[in-house]
Amino acid sequence: MPAEGAPLLDLRDWTLVQRRGEHALPLLAGLDLVLRPGSWVAVAGANGSGKSSLLTFLAQAGSPLACRSALLPQDPDDQFVAATVAGELALGHAPGPVTVPEGFGLEGLLDVDPRLLSAGQKQRLALAVALGQQPRVLLCDEPTALQDDGQAAWVLDRLDAWRRESGGALVTATCDAREARRADELLILDQGRVAAAGPPARVLAEPAWARLFGSGPGDADGALPDAPRTGRPAGGGDSVLALRDVGCLFGRGEGFSGVDLTLAAGDRLGLWGPNGCGKSTLLAACAGARRPDKGEISLGGRRLYGRGALDLDHGRALLAPQFPEYLFSRSSVRQELAVDPALRGSDAAAFLAAMGLPADLQERHPRDLSSGQKRRLALGLVLRSGRPLLLVDEPTVALDGPGRELVAALLRDLPAGTTAVVASHDRRFLAAIGCDVRRLGPAGLGSP
Repeated sequence: MPAEGAPLLDLRDWTLVQRRGEHALPLLAGLDLVLRPGSWVAVAGANGSGKSSLLTFLAQAGSPLACRSALLPQDPDDQFVAATVAGELALGHAPGPVTVPEGFGLEGLLDVDPRLLSAGQKQRLALAVALGQQPRVLLCDEPTALQDDGQAAWVLDRLDAWRRESGGALVTATCDAREARRADELLILDQGRVAAAGPPARVLAEPAWARLFGSGPGDADGALPDAPRTGRPAGGGDSVLALRDVGCLFGRGEGFSGVDLTLAAGDRLGLWGPNGCGKSTLLAACAGARRPDKGEISLGGRRLYGRGALDLDHGRALLAPQFPEYLFSRSSVRQELAVDPALRGSDAAAFLAAMGLPADLQERHPRDLSSGQKRRLALGLVLRSGRPLLLVDEPTVALDGPGRELVAALLRDLPAGTTAVVASHDRRFLAAIGCDVRRLGPAGLGSP
């Protein structure tokens, strides 16, 4: 239970407006929020409801918080400024030797560029840096979204221990019911206003709010649903994607090798494995964005990387990255649709509706969207591209329940001749969308 004491924050009927030039965009209105020492408040809501806006504003200078705060952003790359993991850990600390906090999984990585870590490692590093600032209020935006099940449980235990031991207040923005249930209070935002508030058990007893969370990451135990077998043996007929003894190195002596795979038109492969096993690296290599350290990759019979470290002009595959911002290059959603010839001239409102997004996002800058909206937009750009091979990295991260259901339906309903490789921490999700689930490990692909 939270400790008693004077509130660290007491907002009443609070409003937040984002201004861009002459335009004002209301983000939050009529918000009541009280943070007491030792308390944990979880903030939930549909994608675009204002969760990230609330946390980001509270972390800024001049916010209503009158005490030290630290923000764990949803995209850890937004936080990193140092050239090494050690440099990040040293931020805010007195000069001296840098030690790796126990349990964060960063041992042996002190001299590695933080931008080269896996997504889960990045998020745990960002959390270590935030905790090292000794805040009185810790603001965490989807703190487990990039973690596998084991690491997610560890992160939640670590946050719970921090607020109890330090007496600090914890605020987490989440789409994960497991995380929401651990808080003392759950706030549900709907279109920038508080639609429900109270103990998590009481709020989640309401069917409307339970559906908001949907089904979380799959249980790692139990049998997987039956799925069609893919990943044909090498040399088995015409292929859309072929890998021969592919290996990639990263981190400090980590990596994988011996990946042999042939996928034909219509095959669906699910890549599963813990944080840091190389799922994102393998997808990037298949897209032409990361030359493997050994082996050969071919797209439709065309061998990649024949001319250098990058090979992006093949037009045969497209990657939906784990961080969707990496895909955006234009200043409005409408302009993003015009980049790919397959989408040029399409009805922007109809496209957005198919992705579960409101039509009024057409003129918004893609980077101004909520994290869930960005992910849906990026997925739509890739899934509607018409490429023979679609590579999708963690498509359900930070999505609300309806968003996860929509993404699952979009992936299940891909054209019969489209080949897809989907990476996810959730192996049951992969099986449910019709993938042959294979675990990526140091020695290549194996059974889950």
